[in-house]
Amino acid sequence: MKHLPLRVHLTRAFTIIALIPILILGSIQIVQINQIKDDYKRTQMHTTQRLADAVEAYIYYRQNAIETLGATISASRTSFRDRAGITPKIQSLQASLPGLINVVTADRTGIVTASYPETNPVGVPLVDASLSQNGYYDEMLKSQSTIITTLFRGLQSGGQPDIVIAAPIFNEDRQYDGFVAATLDLKQLELLVTKYDYGKNTYPVVLDRLNQVIYHPDRQLTATMKDLSSEAVVQAAGEHPEGLGRYMSSLKQQEELVTYTTISGLGWKVWVGRSYQTVNETLFNSLLLTFTLLLLAIGLTIALGFFLAKGLNNTIHLLVGYTQKLADGSYKERPESTSMRGVPYELNVLASRFFQMAQQVNENQQALLRLNAELENRVEERTHSLSRKNKELEIVNTLITPISPTQETPELIEGSMGQLRMLLNTDVRLHPSYGEDTRPLGLFSRKRTIVDGDEHSLSHEINAMPTYIVPVRSGAIELAQLTVAQGIEDGAVTEQDRHFLHTFANSVAIMLQNDLLLKSVQHEHATLQAVLESMTDAIVLIDMQKQVVYGNRQMSEMFGIPTPDLLLMSEEVMFETISFQSPDSREDFSSLIAQQAAAIKFKLTASSGKERFMIVSSFHVLNQDHVYGRGYVWRDITKEHEVDSLKNDLISLASHEFKTPITGIKGSVETLLRTDADWEESFKQELLEGIHEDIGRIQQLIEDWLDISKIEAGAMRVNREPTRIPSIVRNAIKRLPNADEHWLEIDTSLADSLPLVYADKTRLEQVFVNLFTNAIRYNDRQPLVRVTAERDDTYVHIRVTDNGTGIHPDHLEHIFDRFYRVDLSSSRRTSGTGLGLAICKGIMDSHGGQLRVESIEGEGSTFIVSIPQYNPKEDDVL
Repeated sequence: MKHLPLRVHLTRAFTIIALIPILILGSIQIVQINQIKDDYKRTQMHTTQRLADAVEAYIYYRQNAIETLGATISASRTSFRDRAGITPKIQSLQASLPGLINVVTADRTGIVTASYPETNPVGVPLVDASLSQNGYYDEMLKSQSTIITTLFRGLQSGGQPDIVIAAPIFNEDRQYDGFVAATLDLKQLELLVTKYDYGKNTYPVVLDRLNQVIYHPDRQLTATMKDLSSEAVVQAAGEHPEGLGRYMSSLKQQEELVTYTTISGLGWKVWVGRSYQTVNETLFNSLLLTFTLLLLAIGLTIALGFFLAKGLNNTIHLLVGYTQKLADGSYKERPESTSMRGVPYELNVLASRFFQMAQQVNENQQALLRLNAELENRVEERTHSLSRKNKELEIVNTLITPISPTQETPELIEGSMGQLRMLLNTDVRLHPSYGEDTRPLGLFSRKRTIVDGDEHSLSHEINAMPTYIVPVRSGAIELAQLTVAQGIEDGAVTEQDRHFLHTFANSVAIMLQNDLLLKSVQHEHATLQAVLESMTDAIVLIDMQKQVVYGNRQMSEMFGIPTPDLLLMSEEVMFETISFQSPDSREDFSSLIAQQAAAIKFKLTASSGKERFMIVSSFHVLNQDHVYGRGYVWRDITKEHEVDSLKNDLISLASHEFKTPITGIKGSVETLLRTDADWEESFKQELLEGIHEDIGRIQQLIEDWLDISKIEAGAMRVNREPTRIPSIVRNAIKRLPNADEHWLEIDTSLADSLPLVYADKTRLEQVFVNLFTNAIRYNDRQPLVRVTAERDDTYVHIRVTDNGTGIHPDHLEHIFDRFYRVDLSSSRRTSGTGLGLAICKGIMDSHGGQLRVESIEGEGSTFIVSIPQYNPKEDDVL
């Protein structure tokens, strides 16, 4: 690093000292210039406000005068409202209040009734002229209050831009009767605006509420009623009624400092603009003068500092030469000359004190050298001790460092053992203790932690030389023994080694115990996870923050919610998602969440329309007094619900279907058992036949139950053989109880060319008997059954068509369900069980066939029985 001469340093110091007040003065000058700039802005803002107040007062006085004239005319009698009565009042107003081009009155239709002057500036008469084409006429009709218009070209000003103040006139009944309107003289308003001194390159602007130019230095803008809405200052005034800023003027193509305000009562905007170049010109001149003075002051300060530093620099050179002699010579002898001519007294004293200090430093240096040698010996001893401690800490740290997933506990202990051997420079081994009761250790009681060589060689080597044994214990249980060989050359184990070996043994015991606890926890966690995932019920756990923290596989499958999505849900969102499949259960879910209910049952509807019945129970997840959250168990009780429904249907069927025939049998038997009556044989025969029929009904019901049970259990057996459809249909007709009655008509149109079918004749006849019986049972007119058949490559399709009551479309998908009856009142009347079609469907399924239905309510139904054709090659083999 290059050092500068003292002269340069002193010159810099003098310059800096002088610069401080100069910079302070310059800063003050800049602040004053900024204050002047702010004063310019405040003055211009004040001028703008004063101009706005003047314009507002100018318009207000004239508005007040027009309103007063309108009120005076309204208060006048009707006889004084003619032209002769109103003209003097208008003339008086015109004379007393300058700045009005003309004043007119008009009736409610806009026809001028009086005017002063009587013509407009271009000589057009105003009396009897119509003002209804002016925009303020319609506005007056609507508001019936004083109006100050925006700039427009009207009849009153002779087509020149003008502003009109109009006030309503009312009749004696306070009904609108016309208006009085005065046209402002914009030249008088211009004189008002321009009478103020705005300064150099500064100009005012006045706009109406539609941003049209009322006054601008460029008169052409007023003559053309220029719309200045696109000007930046006008847009700013639209957002803020008053303010100032730097804006670009599109009219003058220059940046301007603009202060603006809005006359609230009129909506007019007034601004004063000044060229930004003019604003900056004065400030720039002031700043230029300030910086010129600063530069001159800095130059003079540097020159003066240089000459002052030159004198002090010579004195310092003398002192430097003296100290150099002291540094090169002996500290014991004083230099020949300690007096320097022309050197200040203080510097001579400094040189003398420096020589004395140098001698003292020399003596202290020798003492420090001796002390340094002693300290080096102590540091070497301490370093050796710390090195030993550091190695011990490394060994222990290896044991207590968290185990990585790929590293086993035995490998970690073996690595520490290697470090221990290097530290003690002897053979150190660890072997398990098999003689003690290690049952509480679980896995560790069944395996050796570390074996260094086989057990035989270990025992032989341990007995061959003195050993130091340290037990490795976990509480009162000995896990292993740490053996240290004490060789002849190395001598006995030192006290320091013994202390560390016990520390190492304790660390190994902690390591083994932690490994045991970890494996136990992992085993318990895996067992619990397997149990939860193997459950047939769905389970969900919610933490104290109402977030889902666990959901088993069954939960995902039961509700179709992927497990990753479930774990991102809150408790409320989870129930909301499930409620899409069970909209009627939203309130029940809310009560369950609010812990108002411990369990609820609900119905779940899948997208396919299949219904399932569920029950959800809540429980608290807690350990002693600490609550960790809540849990929900979801169980599918559809089977239970079906069993309950079947049980209810069975009870209902039994209570109805058994009661009727049993009551009949009981009544007939009681009648026959009476000993006080002598019944005729024909009457007895009639009672016995009734009993026989009732028993047949009970027997048929029992057979239906047995058939439906076989179908449900998949145990329906059919003895299939080749047979013909016409014979099966004829036999079924014969089995009908009322087949011989003339009111039943069955039309069978079955061709003899129909192929053989492979079916159980008895079961197939049972199907047709049931279809024929239903055609009779569900019919309000003379039963008519038509049986037809057709074939395809695989099946013979028999169509059984009746003229019965038909089936509503809502019932079609359920008529093959157990205990389902379309017309309950009718089925009770005819003792239907609701099992017939279910049995028919089961019989056809057992044949590998189909049973379908087509029905029109009120016209009848057609049941299509599809039976497989007989195929000798396949069916005979079976």
